[in-house]
Amino acid sequence: MMISGSIKALDVTRRRAVIAGRDGQEIVVTFPEGAIIEVAEPETMGTMGGELSDLQEGFWVEVEVAEQDAEGNCRCTSLVCVS
Repeated sequence: MMISGSIKALDVTRRRAVIAGRDGQEIVVTFPEGAIIEVAEPETMGTMGGELSDLQEGFWVEVEVAEQDAEGNCRCTSLVCVS
């Protein structure tokens, strides 16, 4: 499932983010080791490999989630920062 929204909260240490969609719905996303993270590359206006620490609250992202845990948190397989 693909989710688009802005990062409302980011906890790099716990590898978690809260993503708020256009409709106001929020989803908690966890990032396992090895999750693919792409960030904006200003020179080419494309993306390049990045880390969770490259992200900030307010960035617009597209997140691919694979499954939900017992608490309803989604496990992220990839994230592309588009802002």
